[in-house]
Amino acid sequence: MRPHGHARIDPTSPRARAICDFCGLTYNHVDLRWQYDWRGPKLQNLRFLVCQSCIDKPQMNGQRTIILPQDPVPVMNARPEFNVPDNNPLSGIGGDPLASRWQYGSFIGTLTEGGGPQSAFDTTVNKIQTMSAMISTPLSSYNNYVGVNWTGYYTTVTPSSIGAPVRTHSLMAFTATAPNNATFGSTAYVVQGSPVDAGWGSWTTLASGTPAGTVGEVLTGTIGGQGLYQFHRLAFYGGSSPISVAQVAFSVNEVSSNSQSR
Repeated sequence: MRPHGHARIDPTSPRARAICDFCGLTYNHVDLRWQYDWRGPKLQNLRFLVCQSCIDKPQMNGQRTIILPQDPVPVMNARPEFNVPDNNPLSGIGGDPLASRWQYGSFIGTLTEGGGPQSAFDTTVNKIQTMSAMISTPLSSYNNYVGVNWTGYYTTVTPSSIGAPVRTHSLMAFTATAPNNATFGSTAYVVQGSPVDAGWGSWTTLASGTPAGTVGEVLTGTIGGQGLYQFHRLAFYGGSSPISVAQVAFSVNEVSSNSQSR
């Protein structure tokens, strides 16, 4: 009689024989089992008939999809902490036109080419001229500038008593950096403060100087207060050369002063 492996032979109760798909040994067909494994969120029959020795228990081996529980029910009328403004009470960087985020401040200026006024306050000091705040055809006098409105985006509100609170600061110091491939393009500069972003007569000069005219030049100065202003700006005297500034940093002298717009 031929060897019959692990199959049981009973002439009175015959049973079909079969080969295990894994080990290749002979068993009674009735003793083989289907092999299952995870496919996505459920077990799937892999269509392998295997013996008891070869059958694998389905494992969490990356084939099973992880079903995350649903989010908890949100709290009605939530009152979250103001972590961003609390941790950055003085920052004029990251301005946003949305009224809900006025605490960041916003940017003003006539150097609208290249990266625009906002690029002078994006914390990236080392940049080329075309990525900096610039103007190809300078305006007359000191009308070439970039600055910060500490209150943020604002507009006329009626009645004025419901307008956004006005945030003011006094400056302690400033730093300005020229592009890494160009000069400031000006023969003189001023740092000024103002209660309104209007004409020359509204600006008070807090510091002034003359650039050296070198590529990547850094201007620094100490101001030490000299009043609270909603607007501060760095302005360059216009000539025949393009004017550009890669980065400006204003260091404020105090926490802030807030008053209601009227």
